[in-house]
Amino acid sequence: MKHIYHTLIISLSVLFTTIMAQGIPFPDTPSQAPIGGLGLLAAAGGALAYKKLKDRFK
Repeated sequence: MKHIYHTLIISLSVLFTTIMAQGIPFPDTPSQAPIGGLGLLAAAGGALAYKKLKDRFK
């Protein structure tokens, strides 16, 4: 069992150093875009919740 742990640790350290040495470029942050109709969706959800609560307490 020790042999498996030693092999795993050595393999991961070699892999990690190889990846870090290559300098992987990270992607830029995505541009934020407005989501159209989100207010209408929230209003419709609120109306449905109000209707369910109103019907429950009748």
